Amino acid sequence: MRRTRSVSFAALVLGAVLAMTTGCGPVEQDFGDSPAPLSNRICYTDADCTGNACCGLGTNPTHVLDGPNCSGVRCTGDCPVDRIDCGRCYVFCRDSRCEAACQG
Repeated sequence: MRRTRSVSFAALVLGAVLAMTTGCGPVEQDFGDSPAPLSNRICYTDADCTGNACCGLGTNPTHVLDGPNCSGVRCTGDCPVDRIDCGRCYVFCRDSRCEAACQG
């Protein structure tokens, strides 16, 4: 049992030393221009948020209750890359509000 304690203690010390000597550099906050949210409704999950236009052509994040009804819309497949749902931005729920994180 004494040997088990010394091995566990050694692993703990090694882990602490590694944790102190390794670290992350500063995180860059510039992900490009993030469009302003259009809705003040409370969101609970990412599924509560969407773009403000159908077919991936949205330019701003909004709550699904304030977003467009796309049930009868036929999309052409065209999708400019500077739109939210077409690869430039990801719409999500943060701090109970719909927001978008965009890459520059």
